[in-house]
Amino acid sequence: MRYLPFYRRIISFISPFFVLCITALSGCDTPQKDGSCTISTLGVLPLYTSHHSPVVKATINKQPVLFEVDTGAFNSVLSEQYARKFDVTYASSMVRTVGAKGSEFQHVVQVDDIGLGGATNTNHAFTLTSLQFEPTRPPLPPLVGLLGAEILLASDLVIDMPHHNMQLLDMRQCPYPAPLWKGTMHIIPIDRNLDDMKLHLHFTLDGGAPIRAVFDTGASHTVLPVRIAHRLGVTDEMLKKDPSTTNFSAIGDDKTTVYRHHFKTMTLGDFTISDPEILINDNDILDYALFGADFLRQHRVWITTGQVMYVQHVSEIPPGNTDQPSAR
Repeated sequence: MRYLPFYRRIISFISPFFVLCITALSGCDTPQKDGSCTISTLGVLPLYTSHHSPVVKATINKQPVLFEVDTGAFNSVLSEQYARKFDVTYASSMVRTVGAKGSEFQHVVQVDDIGLGGATNTNHAFTLTSLQFEPTRPPLPPLVGLLGAEILLASDLVIDMPHHNMQLLDMRQCPYPAPLWKGTMHIIPIDRNLDDMKLHLHFTLDGGAPIRAVFDTGASHTVLPVRIAHRLGVTDEMLKKDPSTTNFSAIGDDKTTVYRHHFKTMTLGDFTISDPEILINDNDILDYALFGADFLRQHRVWITTGQVMYVQHVSEIPPGNTDQPSAR
């Protein structure tokens, strides 16, 4: 069972291919005189799940594929197994990536055309990984890699796992903040770090001190490094009583164990979740937590290009308000 993401952070990467070029099929409408606007939809993609993480249908060079949605990954990744089946161009650059089990060097390739539900991304760079992605069954296409933050965070991003869709939206011409959802919604402060292409937020466990985390949809669960767990009063003796595994996929070859530990409460903004299961990783290579995709199972999120993320629980979504956002 896969508990951790194909999590990575580029340490050094110099490549002429690393250019994001998402193009909408239709231009963004200008705001109306009454203060309203029409959202420019860059892409709408069917959303599935693989081991509790979001997966979307897309194309590579016109061939249908599935990608895992991984906001915690600096860059997009393609499996070496499937790269051979596409007409990709190998770059001379290599990158060193850091993951939950250490680090490794990876090749870089250029993909001519990526179809993202109406958006087109051309001449885009992917790193290659030897890790195996989960097999799929027809009629679904193969799961060939993951979409990283350099694509996902280039525009407003809506992930709606309860209703099985993901949207890339251009809100630049709107004179008021997103979102245009109906019903009760919640505002979660985020910190978009453009240097490492990560979304940082804070949450608490059992009322303790705020924990700095990266919002990582590639992680099936929320993950704590063991040093943070120790600061919360979780001892090694307590962890020995928890279920554990060493069988998970992640970058690196270090031997590491994750423990499935339960806390009484987890609080994010004004949300409080009872009896959360948190994975505790005894490899302290990361100095922050990963806020994982388990939160998405009962919530839809709208990640803006600003410093906030909007959230709705499934019980707060009015009937008929599950499609593409519409103008006010």
